[in-house]
Amino acid sequence: MKILDRFFSKGVKKERPQDVMEIGIIKVIGPLIDRTANRIFTLYKTKLLTEPITYIVPAVWGAKKDGELTVTQKEIYKQVAPVIKEIFDAFQFKALNDAQAFAVGFLIRGLIISKITYMIELIKNQTMSKKISEESETDILEHLEPAGTA
Repeated sequence: MKILDRFFSKGVKKERPQDVMEIGIIKVIGPLIDRTANRIFTLYKTKLLTEPITYIVPAVWGAKKDGELTVTQKEIYKQVAPVIKEIFDAFQFKALNDAQAFAVGFLIRGLIISKITYMIELIKNQTMSKKISEESETDILEHLEPAGTA
């Protein structure tokens, strides 16, 4: 039966329930997340580059499993929280239960974390590439030190 449904429905053009671009959500949310990630990275670049890559996770979530947030993490969270609320407002959700709201917030926070960690790693890689191009391979191997934490 499914085969026949697919066969006969090919010629019928399905209507989209709503065009997301017409609503303008993407035009609002994408740049908002990008601006937030860029602003956080720019303001706290030195701290983010010196701390382990996982430093940003509790800062974006506003909570730490063990212990208190640092002053910088609290400042980052103060910038992230209103952005998440603004994104929720842009979606105009009518009735989300707690699990659904958490899931959407989880996705938004994950995207912000991913963008910031990408910027951190990009700067680290560019710095390392510059060092490599300045030194010969034998010099690098002689002075190689492990960095980061596992």
